[in-house]
Amino acid sequence: MSAHRALPMLLAIVLTLPSLWVGWQFDDYLHREQLSQGNALSTATQRLFVFMDGSPARTRQLMDTGEFPWWALPEGKVAFWRPLTGLTHWLDYQLWPTRPALMHAQNLLWFALLIAVVTQLYQRMMPGVTLAGGATLLYALDDAHGFAVGWLSNRNALLATLFGVLALLAHDRWRRDGWRVGALLSPLLLALGLLSAEAALATVAYLVAHACFLERGGWRGRIVALLPAFATVLLWRLPYRWLGYGAWGTSYIDPASEPLRYGWAVMERVPILLLGQWALPPAEAYPLLPAPLALAWWLAALLFLALLLWALWPLLRAHTLARFWLVGMVLATLPPAASLPANRLLFFVGLGAMGLLALFLAQWRELMGARWVLARLLAMLHLGLAPLLLPLTAWSPRLFGQIEPAIAALPTDEALVQQTLVIVNAPTFFATGYLASIRAFHGQSVPARVRFLGSTVASLEITRRDERTLLVRPASGYLLGFDQVFRGSGHALAVGEVIKLEGMQIEVLGRTEDERPAAVAFRFDEPLEDSSLRWVQWQGGGYVSFTVPTVGETLRLPAIGVP
Repeated sequence: MSAHRALPMLLAIVLTLPSLWVGWQFDDYLHREQLSQGNALSTATQRLFVFMDGSPARTRQLMDTGEFPWWALPEGKVAFWRPLTGLTHWLDYQLWPTRPALMHAQNLLWFALLIAVVTQLYQRMMPGVTLAGGATLLYALDDAHGFAVGWLSNRNALLATLFGVLALLAHDRWRRDGWRVGALLSPLLLALGLLSAEAALATVAYLVAHACFLERGGWRGRIVALLPAFATVLLWRLPYRWLGYGAWGTSYIDPASEPLRYGWAVMERVPILLLGQWALPPAEAYPLLPAPLALAWWLAALLFLALLLWALWPLLRAHTLARFWLVGMVLATLPPAASLPANRLLFFVGLGAMGLLALFLAQWRELMGARWVLARLLAMLHLGLAPLLLPLTAWSPRLFGQIEPAIAALPTDEALVQQTLVIVNAPTFFATGYLASIRAFHGQSVPARVRFLGSTVASLEITRRDERTLLVRPASGYLLGFDQVFRGSGHALAVGEVIKLEGMQIEVLGRTEDERPAAVAFRFDEPLEDSSLRWVQWQGGGYVSFTVPTVGETLRLPAIGVP
């Protein structure tokens, strides 16, 4: 690769170097625990990305210990089959199990390889060196990629996109250059992508767009050329289901299991994802909003996309390649629409978006009025602001997930192993759900069980109703943000519904307009002052002791921000 072609890749790596100091975050703690055991290879290829296995008995057991929150759907499933990605994590723990910086270096290596193959893709697809280089630069600097590069557990996105782009390259060489090897190589590379992450399904989006806009000949031949890819997806999907992988009842949606719910999710999430790709704010913030603000965001996204389509319309009418990038981009939003919106899901979407943006910006001398203004704004966002944001997003898993010191700083006395640790509030359940794993890793005492009362970054109102009962009202309700992972919107808790856990029961007393719990009563089997209960709250970035209110007293805990 020549020096000028390597420049985007080098810039991308330099700008994401802060990820080397992110350490372990979120699901990394579970992976660290699982891959430090004797059956690590089997776990890596079969169980590493199984978070909820769909077993009500198993889920209730984890709810009882506190590893799952009280609102978890017992029948919920979040089980992904990613054996190829799992092997790369297994390799980390074989070679440098106590050095997360080297694990992050592997992420950077995969990111560099991805930018290298994206460079090849744009060189084949775009007319001229300048356009190809511009598209590559836009993709390499895209700040949407930072979080996945900086989070070890999100490595699967890098691998899936890498193999997906290679599959598209091989398919294009087969169909337009007559390279017959590509007919066999493209499905094989697609299979490797699917064994890395479900996100590789978006490869098919560009293969379909390729057949529609870039190929010659009759439609029969174009459709036949797609059959190897569809057969590969089918051959992957059959064992995927047979082995028990999939999603149900959570924020992750399996289209085959919940088609209606997925259809609604597509209408809701696709505009948010496209807005996150093309402009601001990032899609991650959308799940944190209550219903009225979320609706306003969705309407704003539709308005922006309508403006963007209007601005691009002359380009789309004149250039087949622009239509290829547009259709590929839109279809590529369908797989990530099965998850909560997040910019880290936009690797495939960005392929089409940056190709289309490069074509649009290349016409800036010919643009007038609002189209010229929009082109300038997009150039400022993607060539001016994005390089500044990329180091921050690569570092951001640490900014939003620095929970290990807080958990390690909890009391270490031996009495804790006989007690129930009651966590009054925290920014998210994930600030508490990894407690047992983190404490065990540091050789510290682990509570007999954990009870988590309030999950919100907003303020919290706590009223003591009687000797054993607390009424908790988060200002913005429960199940915002990624707390929805454990129970999806189509499976709301009803007012009056009671969840029984060992030593306590929880009753939903009220709901928000969008059917999330708004007021919840926690009734313990013992008086709240009983020595079997250890109370803490989140304050100043960590846990401190909490004194329960007296009967009839109401406490208001302020907004606590993020860990």
